[in-house]
Amino acid sequence: MRRNFRFSLCIFKIIILLVAIFTISGLAVADTAPKFALLNGKGDLVKLSGLIQKNNIIIAFWASYCAPCKREIPQLVDLENKYGKTKNLKLVLINIDKEGKEKGVPFLKDINLSSDECLFDIYQLTIKKYVPSMKLPATYLVNKKGDMLFKAIGETQENINNLEKAIQGMQ
Repeated sequence: MRRNFRFSLCIFKIIILLVAIFTISGLAVADTAPKFALLNGKGDLVKLSGLIQKNNIIIAFWASYCAPCKREIPQLVDLENKYGKTKNLKLVLINIDKEGKEKGVPFLKDINLSSDECLFDIYQLTIKKYVPSMKLPATYLVNKKGDMLFKAIGETQENINNLEKAIQGMQ
């Protein structure tokens, strides 16, 4: 009996050690970004698979009624401008207003973004795949393989700083 306990304890320690090694080395399995297909401001269908085929992407869910979203988006635009070329990074804004473009476009114009650069999730099916609680803002960093390298719910400077660190760490 004592031998079985020692063996079990040894196996447990090995498992803990392997988990620690994978986590520290970044080899832990990343979540895969849920697939989506949404219309942009021009009415073109845009799929996640098409976006990540060419770029690493920041996905940012937002709504016109969300003041924290409106504060965060210009910071995300700055990150795209800063790392777009060196990290092959593109910002993908996804508006969840049920009224679609009618509510989202005025804000985009205020910050000099085209509605073509925004996707509209008017039935809120895509956000529910990413954020079942639908809390906003919700931001994700997805690499070309479709792995989610970063996710944050809510607007804080710490989230932006951590997102920038994740971007810097991308291959």
